[in-house]
Amino acid sequence: MILNHKLMIAIVKRGHSREVISAAKHAGVSGATVIYGEGIGRNEKSTFLGLPATHEKDVIFLALDGEHENAVAQAVSDAGKLGKSGYGLGFTVHLSKLLGVPHLSERMDDRKRKRGVTDLESTMKDFQLIVTIVNSGDSAAVVKAASKAGAEGGTILNGRGTGVNEQQKFLNFTIDPEKNVVLILVPTSYAEKVVKSIEEAVDLNAPGKGIAFLIDVENVFGVNHSSLDS
Repeated sequence: MILNHKLMIAIVKRGHSREVISAAKHAGVSGATVIYGEGIGRNEKSTFLGLPATHEKDVIFLALDGEHENAVAQAVSDAGKLGKSGYGLGFTVHLSKLLGVPHLSERMDDRKRKRGVTDLESTMKDFQLIVTIVNSGDSAAVVKAASKAGAEGGTILNGRGTGVNEQQKFLNFTIDPEKNVVLILVPTSYAEKVVKSIEEAVDLNAPGKGIAFLIDVENVFGVNHSSLDS
């Protein structure tokens, strides 16, 4: 049985996460996780007085019952002022399995048994999320390449990772290379073009350079669709 669990990701200006999470809880979400990141959009200045400008973002992850999706999206959009230039955006993806949130699973099981629902209707995906994981320092090249191919910008998260081609040692201690995770939301119509531009810019086919993959997204909010279509 496929359950209607969703993961909502909202990218908001730093410091707005408290209000956004509070609004989401009132709309039916039980909790959230916040990760700090950096973002840059096509209409945002990348430098100030010749120095790199940091556009700090809060990336909020919310697991929710699909029946609350629209209400939560509206609450998050209003609280975070999404749709206003530079304030952020949000989207949801379907989760094929959700662990660690038993009350959602039990609620969905009961509802689907009552309705006799065994599957979800498939919908056309208008947007895709491009996730690129690269070595620290290469994220700027990823965002630049994506923007050149038509993307509006991206959000950068810091992480760590090891691969078979990246193991390094210093005084017999293994060093895990620092990574950047770049999230870029684009219309499906030119997702492949953006991925190709990223691949060429950072040479993803070379060992240890990174990976990229696409995820279908469902409900997108806080995005100026006219600018994306231009």
